[in-house]
Amino acid sequence: MILNLVLIGLFTGAITGITGASGVLIIVPILATLTDLPLHVILGTSLLVDVIASASVSFTYWRNKHVDLKRALWLLVGSLFGAQVGSFFAVSFSKLFILFAIAAGMLFFGFSMWRSGVTKKPPRFITLAEHHASYLHSPFAMVILGLLIGLSTGIFGAGGGLAIFIILYSFMRLPIKTAVGTSTFVMLLTALSGVIGYVEYSNLDLKNGLIIGVAAALGGALSAVFANRINDEILAKLIGAFFIFLALVMLFLKVIAPILS
Repeated sequence: MILNLVLIGLFTGAITGITGASGVLIIVPILATLTDLPLHVILGTSLLVDVIASASVSFTYWRNKHVDLKRALWLLVGSLFGAQVGSFFAVSFSKLFILFAIAAGMLFFGFSMWRSGVTKKPPRFITLAEHHASYLHSPFAMVILGLLIGLSTGIFGAGGGLAIFIILYSFMRLPIKTAVGTSTFVMLLTALSGVIGYVEYSNLDLKNGLIIGVAAALGGALSAVFANRINDEILAKLIGAFFIFLALVMLFLKVIAPILS
């Protein structure tokens, strides 16, 4: 069992280190399948892993000067508030609609990222023009963008790291490595605020969370070192492939598997 947790952590960390994605997207379905833990405990444990892994990954990117602390903090101001508002409106949406909206968006973004890595050209369909993107670098605009990140996270659930990356890379046109590093840092602080709430109500498996988290920190640090050394075109292809893979996995687990069972 411990070996399985370590492998889960290493895989989760590797994905976070390369893409800046939240480990919740990976850990929740795996733990829900392999364990009998209640869902709220799994969510709390996954957030703890996010904190540990994101700390390791964001430090590696910061050491390589790929974390924009100023923009991260302005985004955080909006995202923390937006997440609360988004969770309130989430009940108004069909779960199936939310699933297909996430999957469709991830497939489109993933294929665009993959194509940009293959052709070595900026993905025009998913990035703003530079003169438009420049308007989004003011504190007010970044707080509004953070609000959008929080709303998407609150409505669609886990995936804050992906939403932050898309905002930074597509809207604000930050370099791809800075977008990954900064999104991981914002995710660290956001996940930490969530963990505090789960700890307060004892909805957290500390032992399993620490085992997976330490392994994820190791996997994240190693993959972050790798991501900082490769060129941007290859990194774009890797991120695009992850978006496509995750979207297909979500559709299989939530749509195809229930139909076949």
